[in-house]
Amino acid sequence: MIATPSIQGERRQRLDWDSMATRKRSDRGREAYVRRVADRLGSAPGVWAVVLSGSRGAGRPDATSDYDLYVYSHREPDLALRRAIGGEQAEIGNHRWEPGDEWTDGATGARVDVMYRTPAWIEDQLDRVLVRHQASLGYSTCIWFNVLHSQILFDPRGWFADLQKRAGQPYPEPLRAKVIELNWPVLRDSRSSYLEQVERAVKRRDWVSVNHRVAAMLASFFDVWFALERRPHPGEKRLLSHLPPMWRTLVHAVVSARPAIVLPRIDRLLDALAERMTAACARTSSARIEHGALWVADLERSLAFYRHWFPIEAGGRYESTRRKFSSYFLRLPDGARLELMQAPGEAPRMAHFAVSVGSAAAVDRLVRRMESEGVRVVSGPRTTGDGCYEAVVLDPDGIEIEVTV
Repeated sequence: MIATPSIQGERRQRLDWDSMATRKRSDRGREAYVRRVADRLGSAPGVWAVVLSGSRGAGRPDATSDYDLYVYSHREPDLALRRAIGGEQAEIGNHRWEPGDEWTDGATGARVDVMYRTPAWIEDQLDRVLVRHQASLGYSTCIWFNVLHSQILFDPRGWFADLQKRAGQPYPEPLRAKVIELNWPVLRDSRSSYLEQVERAVKRRDWVSVNHRVAAMLASFFDVWFALERRPHPGEKRLLSHLPPMWRTLVHAVVSARPAIVLPRIDRLLDALAERMTAACARTSSARIEHGALWVADLERSLAFYRHWFPIEAGGRYESTRRKFSSYFLRLPDGARLELMQAPGEAPRMAHFAVSVGSAAAVDRLVRRMESEGVRVVSGPRTTGDGCYEAVVLDPDGIEIEVTV
C-alpha cells in the first residue's frame, strides 16, 4: 500500500521530532559531563575559577564547537589529575598556544579544550584595555569579550563574578581612539600598509603572501569596525555573524576574491569603513575643552594670584628654546586647565581655548574635514615644542581654537 502525502509528512515530522529529542538528550549529556570536568578541575589546589568560554560560552555554538574551559589558578593543576580527567587519549600539557589540554569524551562525544591562566594575568589584560587603554594590531579587545561572555562553572570565592562586573562597563572612549589610531593607518594610509603589501604580493604572484596579508588586513579592519561600534572584539571565529548584511557582503567579497580582483574589493571595503569612521568620529563624542589660555604681563605675578585664590596645582615653568615664550599650566581639582602665557609684544588678553578630540588620528581627520569645508587652518597638525600634537583653526570671529589630542 502506498502512503498518502499526508501520512508521509506525518512520518517525516515524527522523525524530525525524534532526531531533535535525541540531539537534546546528547547535548544534556555533554553539558553534564563538562560540568563534572569543571568540578574535578576546581578541586585542584590553587584553582580560583573554571568558566565555559568560546562559542558555547557566548551562546553561538554549532555542531563543530568545542567546550572551551578556562581554568584560573596560580599554578597549573597536577598533570596526573589532568590525565585522569581527560583519559588515555587526551593530549595533556600542550604549550604551543596557551597552556592546555585537549580530548574527546568517548561516552558523550564532547570535545573539550582546557586552557590554564593565572588570575593576575587576566586582571592585567583587563587593565590593559579598560585602564591603560592600550591597543594592538588586531584583536585589541578579545580578552575583554572573552571575560564578558564566559559562563561560570566553578567560582567559590566570587572572584570571577567580580571580574565580570568590572568588565561590564561601556567601551572607554580613549581606548576607542587608540584602537582606531593604531589600526586605521596600516590598512592603506601608511607607506607599508597592508593594501600596499597585498598589491606587491599580487604583482610578484606570491599567492601565499596575498593570503597572509589579507588576513592581517582583516584583523585590523575588524578591530577598527568593532571600536567604531563601541563593542569588544569577539575573536577570530564567526566574525561575519556579528556584522550587518552590507558589511558581511563586503568582507565576503574580499575573502572569496581571486588574487586578480582582490585589490578593488579591499578598496571598496575600506572606502565603506572610511565613510563610517568619518560619520562616527569627525564630530567625535569624546571632544572636550582641554584648556583655556591667557596672555599675561607678568607670569609669576599671575601665577601667585591664581594660586592664592583658587585650589590649583601648577606644573613647571615652560621656556621655549625657539622663541621668547614662557608659560605655566594650572589644573583645577575637576581636571580643567588654564594656560598662562607671556611673550614680548603680547598684550594681556584671552588668547585661545583648546579642544581635545582624543587622538592624533582624530585631530587629522577633523582638521582635514574642516579645511575642506572652508574653515581657516592657521597651523598644523604638528607636534609643538612642548610635545603636544595639535592644529590651530579660526572660528567665524577669528578666535583661535587649538584642536589637540
